Amino acid sequence: MLIKANERIPLMLTDIQHLLLHSLLGNLNLSQPPRWYVLDKCNHISQTTCLILEGISILHWEKYAETFASTQSFFDDFVEILTPSIYNGSLVQELALVPLSEVEKEDIIQKYGSMNLALEARKDLMVMMKAVFPIESNNAPVIDDTIKDKFPRTQLILSAWQLIEENYPMPLKGKLKDTYTDYVMTKDEYEPVTAKSPLFGLDCEMCLTNAGSELTRVSIVNEKHETIYETFVKPYNDITDYLTRFSGITKSKLNDVTKRLEDVQKDIRELLPADAILVGQSLNLDLHALKMMHPYVIDTSLIYNFTGERTRKPKLKSLAREFLKEDIQSGKNGHCSVEDSLASLKLVQLKLSQSIEYGDAVHTNRQKYKEITQTKEIALSIFNHMIEQNKTSLVVGCDNITGDYHTYLTQARESVITHLKKGKQKKVKLNTVDDVDEVIDTLAKATNEYNLSMAHLKLDIESKSETEQAQQIQVVDRWVATILNSLKQNALFVLVLGGTATHNGVAMVKVKSTL
Repeated sequence: MLIKANERIPLMLTDIQHLLLHSLLGNLNLSQPPRWYVLDKCNHISQTTCLILEGISILHWEKYAETFASTQSFFDDFVEILTPSIYNGSLVQELALVPLSEVEKEDIIQKYGSMNLALEARKDLMVMMKAVFPIESNNAPVIDDTIKDKFPRTQLILSAWQLIEENYPMPLKGKLKDTYTDYVMTKDEYEPVTAKSPLFGLDCEMCLTNAGSELTRVSIVNEKHETIYETFVKPYNDITDYLTRFSGITKSKLNDVTKRLEDVQKDIRELLPADAILVGQSLNLDLHALKMMHPYVIDTSLIYNFTGERTRKPKLKSLAREFLKEDIQSGKNGHCSVEDSLASLKLVQLKLSQSIEYGDAVHTNRQKYKEITQTKEIALSIFNHMIEQNKTSLVVGCDNITGDYHTYLTQARESVITHLKKGKQKKVKLNTVDDVDEVIDTLAKATNEYNLSMAHLKLDIESKSETEQAQQIQVVDRWVATILNSLKQNALFVLVLGGTATHNGVAMVKVKSTL
């Protein structure tokens, strides 16, 4: 089904990475079910081939659809992907670096010592965040003896990647930009978040109107548990359901209210400091109600866990009862946003007073070991996983791209795990060739020799004339046909049009079959 551009939530390169690993290693590396594909009988996949073409965006795909004849005839499904260059990220890093699953972390800890669990494989915190939000550079040291946290509060903040995954509003470019055109940022410019940045508990209550769910109450509390902002809000649209049993809002409470959404936005922008950390339970819903975007967020539904499964989020009422020994949301008159915002803040403060593992069933049974290795690996490359499972891989490209892969291939060959593993290592090879046609030819030949064959090319289409662009697309389509002809039956082919600095890309996947 074709989804309109303004309704699509693009996939991440990490989603493509998960598919590649699944096809090569089966369910071995999966900490949770795939969120965007179903791969039946992955052990029947004979080989995996991936072609990455940077410089071709979703706009080119739509504009030259008919020119992509071979491509269109083979692939049935096409998905939009968020281009790392939009947030100054690295396509190679996003695709090659694999955050460790909880099982893998546990295994490495048991064998080789602690990896400092505070450094969860979160990929980016500030690098990507600075590219998405206007954050000024400031490398001043953080010295504040009044902060008594057992570990830096910054380690609980969601990364930009996680914000996107959890459906937080983000000021991204490209197709996703249109989704949040009527949203505002909490500040015009932010300061870098530090271990002394202040926490603010935030909670909103909403009612249903003829336009959907709309904001009707906002509460903000500070670290001293003082309510520093509290107001009811009058929606512009007619309320169809006050949802009193949940919101605590009644018609009489809003009768004399004159405060509107834009007034609240102005108040919050003036109230919050430039490095404020917002705390809340499923805070994405509150920020959507406020129509505001903020870079530094701690979500209690993600840092506490009862089940050991990240996808099963606990309720705030249950967290408060279990960890704070408080009974909240117990009255018949609905929730209180002050009570809820304070409970979330207390939960974060409690965790900061204990450890990063505290209250998280994913970590509960972990044993703590003394650091006995100097390795700082908190994530492994896709090639480490290949070596671990005796799989072979080849990456081919020109000299303007293969250098980016060199670090990950070297890490894979020299990692502690690899050296401790018995037996002869399988081939993990990087091949640099002179021109793009040789890249395609090398990839086509590799499909019969390697478990994973990957080619990566950087193309400069944007600077070309429309005629030259069409000619380049024709060449690309011939490349796809060449690779298709070389594939074994039951081979998985992943084609990634990597996008440009301003527009997202497209990914397409299919298993070659005679059917």
